[in-house]
Amino acid sequence: MNAMADPLVTVTAYAAPNDAQTAQGVLDSAGIPAVIDPAPHKLRVRVPNLDALKAGDLLTVRAPGLAEIDEADEDERERVCPACGSPDVESARRAQMFGLVVTVAIAVGVAAEMIQAAFFAVAAAAVFLLIAGRWRCQSCNESWD
Repeated sequence: MNAMADPLVTVTAYAAPNDAQTAQGVLDSAGIPAVIDPAPHKLRVRVPNLDALKAGDLLTVRAPGLAEIDEADEDERERVCPACGSPDVESARRAQMFGLVVTVAIAVGVAAEMIQAAFFAVAAAAVFLLIAGRWRCQSCNESWD
């Protein structure tokens, strides 16, 4: 597969520009094209997706002294809706919804003396919310994981 068509992923991030440039040099010398992408409070080292595992292993072996920032994370600006391409994406808030359903189901179950029905309502809500997507597009209302 052509490396240009392969999406870039973050393999590590550094606070110091010299560390990011050293990591980029290590990867480039091994034939893995790497770019430094500035993000707030860090410099991300990104490589083609197909080379990510090899790049991580290579940096662990050849550049163990570099001061990495906790985890290399992808930021929110890379998240776009798969249906319409809109960057207007938010979390689906499944945990908050589940908490609300549990509270209401238990309250109604206790009030109506139907604890078993409340238990089944909570179980059904859990299944439904596990099936629901983690992200939701505010433009087209699409949800996905």
